[in-house]
Amino acid sequence: MKNIQPLLIVDDEIRVLDVLVKTFESDYKTLSANNGFEALEILKQSPVKVIITDERMPKMNGMAFLRQARLILPNTVNIILTAYTDLSVAIDAINSGIVYRYLVKPWDTDELRITIRQAFERFDLLNDNKNLTEELLRKNHELEQNIRELKETQDKLLRTEKLAVVGQLTASIGHELRNPLSRIKTAAALMKNEIKDGNKETAELLKIVDNEVMVSTKIINDLLDFSRERKPSLKPCDLNEIVTGTLNRLRFPDYIHVEQQLDETIPELYLDDGQIQQILVNLILNSIQSIDDSGKIYIKTILNKEFVDLTIKDTGCGIPQSDLDKMFEPLFTTKPKGIGLGMSIVKMLLESHGGTIQVQSRENIGTTITIKLPLKPNLLEK
Repeated sequence: MKNIQPLLIVDDEIRVLDVLVKTFESDYKTLSANNGFEALEILKQSPVKVIITDERMPKMNGMAFLRQARLILPNTVNIILTAYTDLSVAIDAINSGIVYRYLVKPWDTDELRITIRQAFERFDLLNDNKNLTEELLRKNHELEQNIRELKETQDKLLRTEKLAVVGQLTASIGHELRNPLSRIKTAAALMKNEIKDGNKETAELLKIVDNEVMVSTKIINDLLDFSRERKPSLKPCDLNEIVTGTLNRLRFPDYIHVEQQLDETIPELYLDDGQIQQILVNLILNSIQSIDDSGKIYIKTILNKEFVDLTIKDTGCGIPQSDLDKMFEPLFTTKPKGIGLGMSIVKMLLESHGGTIQVQSRENIGTTITIKLPLKPNLLEK
């Protein structure tokens, strides 16, 4: 039965070409050409696997033809069959990687038949290897994708478990602790009013009590805020007024200098002013806590195409690079006080406004946080 595998024979001697074609046409789908240019046209039309070519031909020699042929069909297995035994040409042909075998005329038909069969086997082997390599790369890509999806699923599961913990904490301690803390704060205020002016030690202790009550109250508020979904109540707001009002309500240590640069061209935005204030308080308090000694906090707003950028920059201690990817995760914190919900709440509230947050930080240099809020309310309804 005739083998349908295509074999191209190229030789400028018609007699040699005819003999080779008649010898192998019963075994293969044999194509022939008597020069390199004609052979190249055949290659453009036929998916040849093996090429047998003479080396010395008048219009284009064998090696030049094979180099051109590789541009058309890069995977053919090539055999040079020539009457001229130039050793340097033979070595160059083999070392180039273009030529599989270099045979000399007159040829031994049985040897040539075996060489051609091995050439087709080599083609199939290389092709199978290429297909297997591509399949392996595809499988590796799928495996990497599966690993990424598994990690994302595990991260989601971990976040879900954390949320469950938050919910349990909120249900069990949230409201129960608010009332005692309120009474402690009231009692401390009354004691402060009644102590004598000269009793500085007691006044300092009461200040500590007041600060600890404030920290505890913030933790409870964070728990309650995070455990319930709060849709923003949007209305036209002046972002610069919200920024200014928030800064006026906060207490800054004397060693921190605050600068603000507010873009007066910003139009009214559709915001929940209470939630935006909460975002600002969280971020500015973080900046305050990051500065141990003399430092600065810069606050800037600027109109930027479809968004308004609100930037808070400080010269504090900065955030380690290893913590930047974790800082929005629930319950992640590096602070001795707090439970790591502040930044999660910030992100949650911003997303409910259709906004985003970006953090850049370098240890011992400072942190820059950029918030983007959309100009158009239709962006919020997606």
